[in-house]
Amino acid sequence: MAGEKIRVVLADDHTMFRQGLREMLLTGGDIEVVGEAEDGREALEEIRRHKPDVAILDVEMPEMDAREVLLRLPEASPETRAVIVTVFAEARLARELVRLGARAYVTKSATLQELLAAVRSAARSPGGDNVLLAVPRGLIEGAGGAEDCELSERELEILLLVARGLSNRQVASELHLAEATVKRHLANIYTKLNVGSRGEAVRRALSKGWFTSHDVTRR
Repeated sequence: MAGEKIRVVLADDHTMFRQGLREMLLTGGDIEVVGEAEDGREALEEIRRHKPDVAILDVEMPEMDAREVLLRLPEASPETRAVIVTVFAEARLARELVRLGARAYVTKSATLQELLAAVRSAARSPGGDNVLLAVPRGLIEGAGGAEDCELSERELEILLLVARGLSNRQVASELHLAEATVKRHLANIYTKLNVGSRGEAVRRALSKGWFTSHDVTRR
C-alpha cells in the first residue's frame, strides 16, 4: 500500500478524546479517518461499511466492548487490523487482546510518534506475527505486579480519576455515567481490594503498578 493513505476507523465513547485523536492522526500525513464511532456496535457497523486498514478501539465501550469487536472483526472486515488505545497499562489485558487479534496495544499516555508508529505497523506489517506495544516500561518490568489486577478497565479508569482528586459527581460527569453508577463501581473496587477508603484503594493501585504517579498528575 505504498503511496496510499492508511484508512482508519476510530471508536471511543469519549467525544473530546476521539476528536483529539483524530487531529493527532491527521498530522501524520499518511493517515485518513474514514469513520468514527462512540460505541462498539457502531464501530462494527463503520468497519463493515468502510473496510478500513486499521480500526482504533477503546477497550470499554457501550453496547459492545473491544473484545467482542475483535471477535467479530474477521467476519466484518477480514483485512482490517485492530489497534487498542486504552488508559491503563495492564499486562493481563494486553495479552488477552493480542490473543483476540489486536495488532497493537497503546496506552493513552503514549507519544504522538508512538501512536503513529502503532497505526503504521498494524497497517503495513504482513502477517500477524508482529505486535507493537507502546506502553510504560513498568508494564514489562513489573508485569508480575500487574498480573494480579482484579479490576475491570472501567473500575481502573474510575480509580485513576479518584486518584486525581475528582469527586464522585465529577467522575460521573467526566465519564458520562450516573453518580450512583460511580458509587457502585467504587463499592466493588473496595470489596475486590479489601480496602475501606478511596485513599487505600489508590495506594494499592500505585503499589501494584496499575497506574503510576505520572498518570495521576497527567491531565
